Amino acid sequence: MNIDFQKHDDLNATVVISLEKNDYQEGVEKELKSLQKRAAIKGFRPGKTPMGMIQKMYGKSILADEIQRIATDAINQYINDEKLDILGYPIASEKVESDLDIDNSENFKFAFDLGLAPQFELAVSKKDTLELFDIEVSDKEVTEDINYSRRRNGKLEDVEKSEDEDIIYATVTELSESGEALEGGIADKTISFVPNLVENAKLKKAFIGKKVGDVVKADIKLLLNNNETVISSSLGIAKEGVNDLGEQFQVEIKEIKRRTDSELNEEYYRQLFGDDIPASEDEYRERIKNNLVQYYKNEADLWLDHQIGHILLEKHQIVLPDNFLKRWLITTKGEDYNFDNIEEKYAEEKSALQRRLVIDKIAAESKIEATAEEVREEARIYFVGLYRQYGLTIGMQDQFLDETINKRLGDREFIMQMTDRVIYRKAYDAIKELATIKTKKISVEDYFKHINEHKAAHGE
Repeated sequence: MNIDFQKHDDLNATVVISLEKNDYQEGVEKELKSLQKRAAIKGFRPGKTPMGMIQKMYGKSILADEIQRIATDAINQYINDEKLDILGYPIASEKVESDLDIDNSENFKFAFDLGLAPQFELAVSKKDTLELFDIEVSDKEVTEDINYSRRRNGKLEDVEKSEDEDIIYATVTELSESGEALEGGIADKTISFVPNLVENAKLKKAFIGKKVGDVVKADIKLLLNNNETVISSSLGIAKEGVNDLGEQFQVEIKEIKRRTDSELNEEYYRQLFGDDIPASEDEYRERIKNNLVQYYKNEADLWLDHQIGHILLEKHQIVLPDNFLKRWLITTKGEDYNFDNIEEKYAEEKSALQRRLVIDKIAAESKIEATAEEVREEARIYFVGLYRQYGLTIGMQDQFLDETINKRLGDREFIMQMTDRVIYRKAYDAIKELATIKTKKISVEDYFKHINEHKAAHGE
């Protein structure tokens, strides 16, 4: 066996593995003999099929499998022995042609392209400034949160005439150009909507002041804000069929519901807090304010991490072997990437990889590791947050949570996911030590204004 390393530039290389007969013959013969013992071929007793027949029937496929196995093991061993820092995995070369003519040759050549990891130095220092917002929660935010909670937990009641915040339940029927029910079209489908959420001003106005039984002709696409997902779900049709819908629908109002705000009483408090109800409205407001303070503290921390993400990319203009990585994605993840979408989807992959390279560099230089206990604790945080998204409040020491964690920690991929989360968090903490953090007081309104301006400027 001969291995030839050809470096094209700092980011691209090709490894050529040349095999001769003595490299693979022993393995091929061993597999043929094993197959002869197992083969059950008509006309021969088990294990007595002539080797010539076994060779004729299976020789080429066994040879192909054996040389592929040897070449794969060889490239992996070479990368390990030479301590090559690569991106992705080796793929068939487009620079050097492989020679795998099983029919006419006993010598074979496998050529693999490699993407080499770029070399760079960390560039974060005290000159880099990060903003840590101290977001001030005013009485206005507390009142707005309470009003939202009272509305969300209020009761739905039937009303006679619709207003802009009411929920209207209606049946819709697709109409022909003559104004009759379209044969084979949508008929008597029930939908619901809130007039105030209808973006078309004229259509919004058309559904205010209406009563049960009233009929309005409307463009269903405008009524549902041209949202294909909502339209297809509401009408029970595939998204592909949305464009084929007619412009005019008959909308017959069946119900009008209005949500009334909950009263600030014991029943409402118990609904929110269980048995630990506040003793007064002032105590209730104080609890809400404390919750909001903690929420915006978390928001400020997330924003700090967001800034770190930008610094990692801006301060480290890392060049990657782009062509190789695009080919690698198409080759290894063909279900998600192809020649039609690779240019569009690669940009996101590239940013994630560049950030990952910096994180790995920080982890290596700071000797950051994730212990088994830290991985378990990260899994605990992960599942508590996940359950909370589904409206389930589970304590950090809940037995059910421990059972879930124990089960998932048997999954190697999940362990790697949690390990990455620990490493990222520790690396971000290291960046906070390297950079300068300035605390800035800001109102909730100005905070969101700042965030929105940032997202608009960066296309986020």
